[in-house]
Amino acid sequence: MANNNKRVSLKDVARSANVSTGTVSMVLNNNPSVAQATKEHVQQIIKELGYIYNRSAGQLRNRRTGIVGVSICNLANPYFAENTIGIETSLRDLGLSLILGNSEESVVKQEKFLDTARQHNVEGLILMPAIGTTRKMIDAFADWGIPLVMVSRYVQSGKADYAGCDNILAATLATNHLIELGHRRIAFVGATTRSSTSRDRLRGFKLAMKNAGLDLAPEWICSCEASREKGFDAVKDLFKSKQPPTGIVCFNDLLAFGVMLGLRSIGLEPGMDCSVVGIDNVLEADLWQPGLTTVAIDSRRIGQYAGQLLRRRMENPALPAKNLLLTPELIVRGSSGRVAAH
Repeated sequence: MANNNKRVSLKDVARSANVSTGTVSMVLNNNPSVAQATKEHVQQIIKELGYIYNRSAGQLRNRRTGIVGVSICNLANPYFAENTIGIETSLRDLGLSLILGNSEESVVKQEKFLDTARQHNVEGLILMPAIGTTRKMIDAFADWGIPLVMVSRYVQSGKADYAGCDNILAATLATNHLIELGHRRIAFVGATTRSSTSRDRLRGFKLAMKNAGLDLAPEWICSCEASREKGFDAVKDLFKSKQPPTGIVCFNDLLAFGVMLGLRSIGLEPGMDCSVVGIDNVLEADLWQPGLTTVAIDSRRIGQYAGQLLRRRMENPALPAKNLLLTPELIVRGSSGRVAAH
């Protein structure tokens, strides 16, 4: 990824590529009359020099556009969709509009969208990092000189603000709830290290178990993606054990829904034979039978936090990076209960 604080001109690109400025312009506008070899050569020079094509050519560089680029990692996930609503509401209140990109957990799509947003002279960037986003990438985005805020997920960097939830506390609340109900054999479904959220929630689970002096059997830690299907499948593995868990903490509500279906598929009733706790409190959680006990995270509010941090950064770019963390809340419903007598 190119990074150059000096403003590179169209003439600079033409000179380095040994072509005319007209040819460079045609490449930028995807003119089919340019030979493929020439097109690839010019595109390589553009990348090396860090040239940014301003598609709003009629505007002066210092004129406000009122636009913010927002890159979301997975809009199909209801939690992230709620995040996005919060971001849009906050930006609207600030008199700003957004252009939205869905990276679908692809760092390539993410970078392409952010480059496009930059070309449109956005006034700020809000980024929900795709899995695989590195600190080097975040630092490079921040070095563009455009106010940058990460939301819901973070990558360690001293160059960007972050709005999110205390995910360590969220998993601790979920686990402590089961411990207080008398559960001692507690599993965690959805253990991965692919994002800050998954790492922090697994850490919170382990911390609660350790503080309670409880053993943590390796077979009670299920590593899987966050989907209903994976939650359903995890139950089969967990209950192969001679000592299956009596309670299950899930990385998120989607997994918890799958776990509840998986329990019923083997003749067990959630909340009676095995307790299930999710995290996020998506709208569907209260509609299940039994209702899903979960840790509520106000994802819309987190999106609003992101807008607040962006405004702060836009007004004073020199301020040190800041984190705004929302405090989660346990919501008890019918999917959790005291240890069943056997």
